[in-house]
Amino acid sequence: MSFLYPYLLFFTIPALLLTFLIKKKRAKLPFNPKIVIANQSVNYLLLPFVLALVIVALARPVLKKPLLAQKSVQPLFIAIDFSNSMRAEGRLEKAKRIALDLIQEAPFKISLLIFTTNPLIIAPPTSDKEALKMALASINQDAILTKGTDFAKLLEFIGEFEGKKNLVIISDGGDFKDPSILEKIAKKHDIAIYSVGVGSRSGALIPTREGYLKSEGKLVVTKRNPNFEKLGNFYDEQNYLAIVDDIDKELSQQQQNEIVELFWIPLLIAFLLYFHAYTTLFEKLRTKKLFLLALAIGVHASLLDEFALQRGYKQIKNHQYSDAVQTLSSIPYLEARYAYAVALFHLGKVPEALKVFKTIRSKDPKVKAKIYYNIGLCYEKMRKYEEALRFFIKACQLQRDGKCLKKIEKLAFKKNQKKQLLPFAKQKIVPKAGKKGEKSKQKSAGGSNINLAMQSGSAQGGKKSRGGSLSKKGEAHPVSSKVYELINKGYIDEKRPW
Repeated sequence: MSFLYPYLLFFTIPALLLTFLIKKKRAKLPFNPKIVIANQSVNYLLLPFVLALVIVALARPVLKKPLLAQKSVQPLFIAIDFSNSMRAEGRLEKAKRIALDLIQEAPFKISLLIFTTNPLIIAPPTSDKEALKMALASINQDAILTKGTDFAKLLEFIGEFEGKKNLVIISDGGDFKDPSILEKIAKKHDIAIYSVGVGSRSGALIPTREGYLKSEGKLVVTKRNPNFEKLGNFYDEQNYLAIVDDIDKELSQQQQNEIVELFWIPLLIAFLLYFHAYTTLFEKLRTKKLFLLALAIGVHASLLDEFALQRGYKQIKNHQYSDAVQTLSSIPYLEARYAYAVALFHLGKVPEALKVFKTIRSKDPKVKAKIYYNIGLCYEKMRKYEEALRFFIKACQLQRDGKCLKKIEKLAFKKNQKKQLLPFAKQKIVPKAGKKGEKSKQKSAGGSNINLAMQSGSAQGGKKSRGGSLSKKGEAHPVSSKVYELINKGYIDEKRPW
């Protein structure tokens, strides 16, 4: 941490000295000490500290975080001299080998160029090393047609790219004489030059198809330009891989500092001390501390319960009923109790589910209808059909539902295991020996009475068989007037339905 205006910190010393001055000048009233109750408050001593903290805030404390320059933002340009002199001593092949090593070692984006009197880009900035290798392999010395080398045009071309540029020039140096001119161009366009020299200082002949290159009948000898060694940072064929390390060092030095302001911290402490010394804010907060703590705990607990409720719903949807029971058992919400009872029902714990359903209370008719319907399902599962029918009727009275109507229709004509639904159905006709005709008549009459009761007084069902209320194909009997009577008026224990 540092301060933008550190000289202001000297003013904190006299501010803190005010503590001793205030303490000495405290006035003492000339009254009997038994009568006067001394003021034991030391809040006045906090004022110098408040002033000192304000001074520290004015000094602007900051925290500097270094931000390293991103390597991917600054590509590395590799330019290979493609002039006629690069034929000598296999210089072009050496230049290609140097470029290949740099491609493999450099962690930056790389762009490949060849240049003579004009530069030509053969690979734009990319991190695809395989594409760069293919572009490098396409360079063939048989395509060399130009004799001259123009470094100035190369620098102007690289200068068109944005930001700081790192340029590696692999060449025998051409024939320029003044490197300071090229350095001015590089500085103008923010280009860092790394020169790699190929070729010997003693010189070599330039091979051609007819033999060696001649000028005015004399053999031409090409040497490495000594002025090229003065251009930028120079490397030879032995230490050129140091370029990657040097660029890394340069990037590490080009770091920006992000300033994080910290003045608000001493300023906040100063405000709190002032409020504590000269207001009753903290006294009021102290009395409400327990309430706020309980409120925070309650909000936290409600969020956890809501999360557990959603997880329980998901477990029921995925048929993970045992996990749902464990998740929902401790949540006191109505929705959680309802889902808990549903999970118990699917696990086969019908009596327990019934108890939970009966404890759920709601003023919403739709919710009460669902509760009654589920209670009816529990009684039906327990083979207590009369109770099941009663709760299905209650559910339909609150909310008419086709599913509930089918349940009432099914149970209104179903035999109870302990007691049949209609009292006269218990009558049993004992046939007498030798009177078969009478027996069949009695059965026929009995069947007619049952059908009449099922169809609620239908005059045309007297001579139908016992199963006359259902079709021969087993189709469901439509909801009769008896079912609607049960729904609209409630259940009536009819002892004499006829």
